[in-house]
This record gives sequence, C-alpha cells and structure tokens, in this order.
Amino acid sequence: MSLPKFRYAISAGVVLGIVVPLVVIACFWLRVFSTPAGDWLLFIWPSSIMLMATENLGHSPQTFAILALSIGWNVALYILAFVLVWCIAWVVRAWRGSMRDGTTI
Repeated sequence: MSLPKFRYAISAGVVLGIVVPLVVIACFWLRVFSTPAGDWLLFIWPSSIMLMATENLGHSPQTFAILALSIGWNVALYILAFVLVWCIAWVVRAWRGSMRDGTTI
C-alpha cells in the first residue's frame, strides 16, 4: 500500500478546508439547496457554527472577520483529520509489512 507523502496530506487538508466553505457559501448564494442548512453542514464545515454570530450583523466588517475565522478553523480541523488518517494508514502499512516479513512493529 503506497501512501502519499505527509506534506501532500497537509496540502489536501488546507485546500479542502478552504474550498469546501467557499463552495457551500456560493451554493447558498445561488439558492442551490432546497432546505436550509441542517446537520449535514456540520459534517463538511464543522466551524460553521460560528456563523450564528453573524445573523444580525449584515455585511459589516465583523461579519467577514467571523467568516474568515470560521474558514481558518475549518482549515485547522481538516488538517488535523487528514494527518490523523495519514498516521493511522502509516501504522497499518507498517503493521502489515511486519506481518509479511515476520518481524514485529
């Protein structure tokens, strides 16, 4: 089993952590979703809960600051998730290799 390099796992976390919220925001602006955001939004954008603070602010600088902070936290959470999956995959790969050649990990 070939694993991507560690830096690629971090890069994927950064890119997806930024792209996912921007796509969700664009879809809300374009009215793509027929239902309001529900539980599904917390699965793909966990830090979107911070956007509740912007409900009555309109388009003020504070709103964009909270949005940027929310996207920043989302990037951190995606990096953490990708690194955790990468580390587990590395351990499983090493364990499988040690089972094949008779050594212990």
